[in-house]
Amino acid sequence: MPNAPARSLRLVVHAALLVTGAATLALELIASRLLTPYVGGGLVVWTAILSVTLLALALGYHLGSRRSGESPGRAFARIPAYAAIVLALTAALTPMLLPQLAVGGALTGAFVGVILVLAPALVLLSAMGPLAIALVSTGEGDSGAGEVFAISTVGSVAGVFLAAFALLPFMAPPATLVVLALALLATAFVAARALGEVRAVVVLLPGAIAALALAGATLFGETLLGGPREIAFGPYRVTHVATERSAHATVIVVDVTSPSREGRVRLYLEENQVQSAASEGLPGTPLLYAAITEALVDATVPAGGRVLLLGLAGGTIASDLARAGFAVEAVDVNPDAARIAARWFDLSPDVAVSIADARRALETCAGPYDAVVLDVYSGLEIPEHLVTRETFDAAAACLAPGGAMIVNAVLPGLDARPTRRLLAALAAATGGSIALYEDARGTDGRLNRMLLAGAPAADPPTLAIDDYPSDLFARAPRTLAPTIVTGPDLADVAPLTDWSNDFALGIALATPAPSVFGIPASWY
Repeated sequence: MPNAPARSLRLVVHAALLVTGAATLALELIASRLLTPYVGGGLVVWTAILSVTLLALALGYHLGSRRSGESPGRAFARIPAYAAIVLALTAALTPMLLPQLAVGGALTGAFVGVILVLAPALVLLSAMGPLAIALVSTGEGDSGAGEVFAISTVGSVAGVFLAAFALLPFMAPPATLVVLALALLATAFVAARALGEVRAVVVLLPGAIAALALAGATLFGETLLGGPREIAFGPYRVTHVATERSAHATVIVVDVTSPSREGRVRLYLEENQVQSAASEGLPGTPLLYAAITEALVDATVPAGGRVLLLGLAGGTIASDLARAGFAVEAVDVNPDAARIAARWFDLSPDVAVSIADARRALETCAGPYDAVVLDVYSGLEIPEHLVTRETFDAAAACLAPGGAMIVNAVLPGLDARPTRRLLAALAAATGGSIALYEDARGTDGRLNRMLLAGAPAADPPTLAIDDYPSDLFARAPRTLAPTIVTGPDLADVAPLTDWSNDFALGIALATPAPSVFGIPASWY
C-alpha cells in the first residue's frame, strides 16, 4: 500500500495532468477561432489542426519518454512553465503574424498558422504523459500508464467545454491563451513544490513574467490606455462601435467615414470579413452583391411576393426587401443574429427571423416562396453542405412555380473547377441554365458572383441599378447583363453532391483568400 507522501505525489501529478490535458484540447478550439478570420474555418483548417496536433503529440511523447529516465520530476515541474511562456508569446505575436497568412493562400496559410499557434505548446504538453508514468510507477506490476492517459483524456474533455463555453464566448482568442498560460504557470509551481523542484521553476519566473507582460501590453494595453477607438484604413476612417461575442462567432460593428465624402457606412464584420453594410446619408447599399441581390429580387419576384433569405448577418438585405413590400423570412444559424441586427442595423420588424441551419430550414420550409436567396457564410467560406446538388434540390422544392433561386457565391473565375462544379450542381437541381452577374466580366480572382437559377434564368433580366456602389461611398447608374451558363457548358464536370464534395479543397488550391479587414486586436 502506498504511503501518504506517495499518495500526495500521485494526487499532484494527476491534477497537473488534468490541467495540461485541458490546455491541449482547448488550444485546438482556440486555434480554429484564431485562424478563421485569415484562412477560413472549414475542412482545410481542421485538417491542418488535427494533423499538426497528432504530429506534435507524437514528438512530445517521444521526447518525454527520452527525458523520463533522468530527473523526470524536474522536467515534469518545468514543462508547464515553459508552455506558459510559449503561449504568452503566441498571444503577443499572433495579432501581428496571422494577418500575413492570407497572402499565401488558405492551404499554405492554414498549415503555417497551425504550426505557429499549436505545435510548440503541444510538443511540450504531450511530454507530460511519459514523465508522469515515470513518477508514479513503482517498478512493480501496473506502471500506471493507463491511469495517466485516462486522466489526461478527462482533462482534455474538460478543456473542450472550457474553451467553448467559458472562454471564447467572452474574450478574444489571444486573451484565452493568456488565461491558459496563467493556469499552466500555477500548475508548474504546485507540481514543483510537491516534487521538491521549486528552484528549478523559480528560475523560469522572470521569463514567464516578461512573456505575460508582453502579451498584456499587446492585447490589453490599448484598452487600458483608452485607445484607439478610431483607425485609418486606406482612404477611410474606421470607428469601433461594438463587439458582440458568442459561442458562434465574434461580430465587430464599425462605422466608416471618408474625409472627402459625405455620409457614413456601418459595417458588420464577422471573422474580419464584411458580411453586411448599411448607409446613412447615402442612397442605396454600399455592397455590390447586396445591390445585385436586391435588384434580382425586384426583377423576378411579383410585388408582395414571399422571399426566403438564408443568412441574416446585419439584416440589411432583409430589411431593404421588407421595406420594398416583399414578405421576407430570414434564417440564420447564429442565435444572436436577430438581436445584433435589430440593435445595430435597424432590422425591420416586418422580417420574420428563425434560428436554424440553412440546409435544415430548406428541408422543412413552409413554402412555396417566390424567391429563395442563399447568402450563407462561415468566415470566408460557404459551408460545404450548402453547395451540393441536394441543397439546391431542397431549395428548388421550396419555390413556387416560376420562382427564382439566387445565390451569392464568392468564387474564382468560370474556368476554375470548384466554380464549375457548383454551377453544375445548381443547374442539375433546377434543370435549366444559370445567369451569372458579376462586377467585372472575365476576372479570375475570388470575388462575389451572383447566380440566378430557376425559371427566371431562362430569360434573365438585364439589371439597371440607379445607385450601384463602385465603393463604399460612390454611387452611379450601372447596367449589368448576365453571362449565361447552360448544362452543356458544364458537361466536363460532375456536380457537387453530399457524396462527392471537394469544394473547400478546390477553393483553397485555386486562389488566395479574400483580403481581410484589418482591425486592432483590442477591438476583439
